[in-house]
Amino acid sequence: MAASIRIALWNANGLSYHRLEFQTFLDMHKIDIALVSETHFTSRTVFRLPRCTVYHTTYPDDTAHGGTAVILRSSLRHHELLRLQTDAIQAIAVRLEALPWPLTVSAVYYPPRHYPSVAE
Repeated sequence: MAASIRIALWNANGLSYHRLEFQTFLDMHKIDIALVSETHFTSRTVFRLPRCTVYHTTYPDDTAHGGTAVILRSSLRHHELLRLQTDAIQAIAVRLEALPWPLTVSAVYYPPRHYPSVAE
């Protein structure tokens, strides 16, 4: 039987404020990877979860709004690929060394006032 990876998408509206709810959700549903938008992290934010690795982006002016995170079980072989932090988009991509093929996951946030165009 092949192993599976459980992925969840979560709009946090301030992840630090919802830490316990988020941790309970991850544990209850046995989530391996969480793609999070609107983390509201800044460069001063320290966010850790047991047995997890956290990659995140902040809003470029370092204020507590927007932002993304990819949170994954530390036991998964992985590395960070890309980090974008602009007014129009915040994104983080992580590559998993999964078998039979590598897998890339991304958390992306477009603030409502920025509508993605073909050129972006």
